[in-house]
Amino acid sequence: MSLRAKCTLIVLAVLLAGSAAAQVFRVQGGASTLLNAQGGSLEFKAPNYDGTVGLGLFDGHFAYGGQTRYLFRGYTVLAGDEAVPFTLPTDVFDSSHYFSARGIGATRKNADGGFYAFAGSTSTWLGTGFFNAATSDDPVGMFFYERKVNPRLRFFSRNILSRRQTFLQGVEYKPYRWLKTSVTGGAGSNQKYFASAVDAETEKVAFKASYVITGDSFQRVTVFSPLSSEVNKGNVQLLYKPSEFVTITTGHENILEPLTLGGPMQQASVNQFSTDFHVKKFYFGTGLFTSDASGRSTQGTNLYVGRRIGRRLEVNTNWFESKPKIGESTRVLSGTMRENFSSRFSLLQLISRTAGQTTFSFGGDFTSNRLMVRADYQNVYLPFRPDRPFEQALALNVALRVQGPLQLTAASNVAPDGHLRYSFGASTYLYRLGGMMSAPSDSFSIAKYMVEGVVKDDQGVPVEGAALHIGKEVVYTDSSGRFLSRFSKRGPFRLSVAPEEFISNGLYEVVWAPPELRAEKDEAATDVEVIVRRRPQPQAKKSPHDAASSANSQPQN
Repeated sequence: MSLRAKCTLIVLAVLLAGSAAAQVFRVQGGASTLLNAQGGSLEFKAPNYDGTVGLGLFDGHFAYGGQTRYLFRGYTVLAGDEAVPFTLPTDVFDSSHYFSARGIGATRKNADGGFYAFAGSTSTWLGTGFFNAATSDDPVGMFFYERKVNPRLRFFSRNILSRRQTFLQGVEYKPYRWLKTSVTGGAGSNQKYFASAVDAETEKVAFKASYVITGDSFQRVTVFSPLSSEVNKGNVQLLYKPSEFVTITTGHENILEPLTLGGPMQQASVNQFSTDFHVKKFYFGTGLFTSDASGRSTQGTNLYVGRRIGRRLEVNTNWFESKPKIGESTRVLSGTMRENFSSRFSLLQLISRTAGQTTFSFGGDFTSNRLMVRADYQNVYLPFRPDRPFEQALALNVALRVQGPLQLTAASNVAPDGHLRYSFGASTYLYRLGGMMSAPSDSFSIAKYMVEGVVKDDQGVPVEGAALHIGKEVVYTDSSGRFLSRFSKRGPFRLSVAPEEFISNGLYEVVWAPPELRAEKDEAATDVEVIVRRRPQPQAKKSPHDAASSANSQPQN
């Protein structure tokens, strides 16, 4: 795509935004060592349209982007940079695949099906959670279609014309509410592809399995994509909960994943067996792992035990041991104590010993109307680092509301190689009090009531891309796990967490969420906390900070 065409698309996105009277503008910016990016963006939103414009530096190079969506008679008109969802009915282990494109298109979806049509170019996604940009690559035309044939059968079609062609067709059959089977076949980027899957879930058993036949270099579309993974060959996971006190999980997974943005696909396999027990205020369990990556095999063991003492104190101990096929074993013994002084304040002390050295660390969390700080420690298993697969990493999240809607954020993430990376950002909202035209009738004010909060997993780590239905609104959490929505009245509004709509990688279930929310004015709004839990399994990740899978499962505080 020529430079003139690229600029035209971005200008079109901005002009479409400017042609209507925007209600809310969100300005944000920051830097991330995870992706070596710095930049900022302007986001706009109104009842019938929204969009964003972003500028920044990615790996030292200038990058820009823009996107807008406009609702017209039931159709959504698209222009600019798009994150195109590319899911298949056989994606039972990871339903968050997407790729970047730049152009124009239209989409429509209802309960019986829908379509997504787009023309332009594939693009290389650049940026972070606080700005999005892209560079154009190859010409592309796409048409995605799905249709409910009957209440039990659904048909899917994914077609892309580009430098390499993709034609994938699939069906999903759901004979019972608890059972779903699916088949997908065709070609992806000129490579043959076939996949079959089954997904069953009852009150006590959750079973997922798939088998994929394709080449190691299979891609759904040929792009310089974000860090994404594909399951390969046989994959299976079984979760059995014989009682409310016992959970048993076992699984085998083959994954293809790049370790660096645009890097070659690396293959790894992970086997897991874990048990979790809860007896009154005691909890304990074990996890056994074997992994194979880059021709190196490793065995890992995790044992943990903990107890809640009253309502204020919790102590636990973890033992990790990894035995690579070649090299020395690694052992880590750690203990933590958390003191919960109130619902807003707690302290954490951590002591760990490995290789003859003892380390002391401290953390905790504090929440107020203006400040949220959480410094915790997460135990993760890294299959792409077979010499030392267990990592006890700092999970740091800070959000400071400086003045009004101005907010500063900081967060840490674990890369696939185990290194800790950080992101820093700032955001604010600008409210339009007068219309863009001179007529007084064009003036309006922003809804003065708001609901905000954070979605975390049961280890205290914020969850990006979580979907929440608040009344009739649908909101998604940002890279810090936070969400915000505005209303013209206080409510109450019914809250529903939708794990099947999460755009983050992995499978989640809800641990706790309030049934309804009330909106308040900016100065009186307090954080709402939603807790979800990743179903115990080593997950294949689409991004570096998601590349680690939880090595143990402990109940939330």
